[in-house]
Amino acid sequence: MNKNIHIQGCLAGKILWVDLSKKRIWTEPSQEYNNLTLGGRGTNSLIMLRNIKIGTKWSDPENLLCFGVGSLVGTMAPGACRVDVSTINIFNRGKGSANVGGSWGAELKYAGYDNLIIVGKSKKPVYLYISDSLVELRDAQYLWGKDVFTTEFILRKTLGKEDIEIAAIGPAGENLVRGSAIIVDTAKAAAGSGVGCVMGDKKLKAIVVRGRGKIEIADPGRFMTIVEKTYQKCKQNPATRLMRQAPLNLYADSEWEGWYTNMVTRNGQDDYWESTKRQRLMNSQNGVPSMIKGVRACYLCPTGCLPFLEIERGKYQGDKGEGFWINTIMGHACRLDISEPEAVVESWILTNQLGLDGDYTASVISWAFELYEKGIISQKDTEGLVLNWGNSDSFLALIKKIAYREGIGDILADGISLAAKRLGKNTEYYSSQIKGQPSIEPFRIPKGWALAVSTSPVAGRHLRGATMGSIRYGPKPRPGNFNSTDYVGQAQGVVWQAKTKELEDNLGICSYVSTWSGANFLEVSDLLELINSGMGVNLCEEDLMEFYAVKGRNLEKVFNLLHTNLSRKDDLPPQRFMREKVKKGPYKGVKMDKNRYNKILEEFYTLWGWDTQTGLPTKTGLISSGLAEVVEPLIQRGKLIEK
Repeated sequence: MNKNIHIQGCLAGKILWVDLSKKRIWTEPSQEYNNLTLGGRGTNSLIMLRNIKIGTKWSDPENLLCFGVGSLVGTMAPGACRVDVSTINIFNRGKGSANVGGSWGAELKYAGYDNLIIVGKSKKPVYLYISDSLVELRDAQYLWGKDVFTTEFILRKTLGKEDIEIAAIGPAGENLVRGSAIIVDTAKAAAGSGVGCVMGDKKLKAIVVRGRGKIEIADPGRFMTIVEKTYQKCKQNPATRLMRQAPLNLYADSEWEGWYTNMVTRNGQDDYWESTKRQRLMNSQNGVPSMIKGVRACYLCPTGCLPFLEIERGKYQGDKGEGFWINTIMGHACRLDISEPEAVVESWILTNQLGLDGDYTASVISWAFELYEKGIISQKDTEGLVLNWGNSDSFLALIKKIAYREGIGDILADGISLAAKRLGKNTEYYSSQIKGQPSIEPFRIPKGWALAVSTSPVAGRHLRGATMGSIRYGPKPRPGNFNSTDYVGQAQGVVWQAKTKELEDNLGICSYVSTWSGANFLEVSDLLELINSGMGVNLCEEDLMEFYAVKGRNLEKVFNLLHTNLSRKDDLPPQRFMREKVKKGPYKGVKMDKNRYNKILEEFYTLWGWDTQTGLPTKTGLISSGLAEVVEPLIQRGKLIEK
């Protein structure tokens, strides 16, 4: 395998560092990091591993908030728009990561920077202004307390520029809600790991970017030939038409398979939602699909997937926004048993406006609803709110209370683990969380999905290998021959999908045009051709899948091993889903079998080259993936298998 490369194209060439404590701004070359990782998330992970000392907490000034633009972003590669945001994970002190699209990443590249690293803390609220070589910290006290929508409006009006790109936090981030997100272009959320909370702790309200530079390509003629070929694949792909109509329209069919495999209802009490509720929420006459006014796309996306919705009736009439996604159906509708379409759309708009992670919000609030149902908390605790399933008014009220840390919202803002300790009474059993982070994911029916979510190094999110079977997502061929409910074959499928996601996050390619769901027209062979022609290197598919992808996964695993006490037990699904069975529907009686899950977990560890029993990496495996520098620190902590 080719482990020593010198990238000659696609990079902006610099890493921008900003120290908020010392008000110091400087740059360093990005070449070395990108040669080692291919860029994006990989570079963020390596920077964190080398610069964050063991024992550092998420709220320490020494914690880093890293924005890593994918190495193909800023080129004509289809779907190249993604940015990785990495920091210490608020929920467990391990590796935190979120990912976001839009045009912000391309602007940062055009301004001359592949990565932006924030360190330190400001004493007063500031925003960062980047316009090519002009980089300034500016007063943001007049923006503090404003929601995301208002913040963007004021910045554009104040700066007099519509061609800027903005990443901002809302009141949730300012108030250090652990489930805070960083919002790009009012609707695209970098959510998970508490990245918005870290940004708020640093008193950084927003990052405004405008770039006018260009990205050089190693072999422009060859690169554009490959770009044209991939666009033709997109054009000929039947899934493209579905994406351009908004993927949520799939759920207008009340018998669509996702209703039966992916929906967790009433906080995990069941995995079946009644047909009448599905139809009420998603019918094309007056359900969510009827509110779609168009579909928008991120930078250089040839398909688009972001529906723009407007509520035209009821008490939320006139509210509008972009990006309603299937997670909102999973979380805000099914988990809360809310089938009122206007209320579900309103809840999604509100989470963006306040700067909240929608998955976190749905998970902690549905948990509170169940505690209320069981009599563990009462109206006295909720300040009069009635937390009955389907009560959309109480759901929306709790969203605001969490963002502003009011009443019981102050407890829920700290996440389920801390809230459960305060409440006691075995309340943690009713939670759905992985490695401390609240989750909305299904763990009973789709076995590979459960494996990917449970083993995700950044805790409880599905875009690290989740699969619905060997033929459900993405281009063919792919490993295995299995259905979503099988145990056999899942580990192989999940590891393959996780490796492709490593590559996509390093390159900045959206997984919905690449190997996962959505249009999924790009294959690993296409990524290889774009890399070789654009970067001027000579790699093969084995280099990508067995070296760079494995290295990326190991970087995050090593960070977790050095900074936390996470172990094999933290790679298991929540206990509830291994004890309680599905109560209704075609999968009635199904649960996650713990013994069979442990079998596929062992296979999963083996495929990554880790110890089967402990999940620890081996010395040989780390050295072969180019990580000899971490061997000694792991040996000192007793977290390496020396073989």
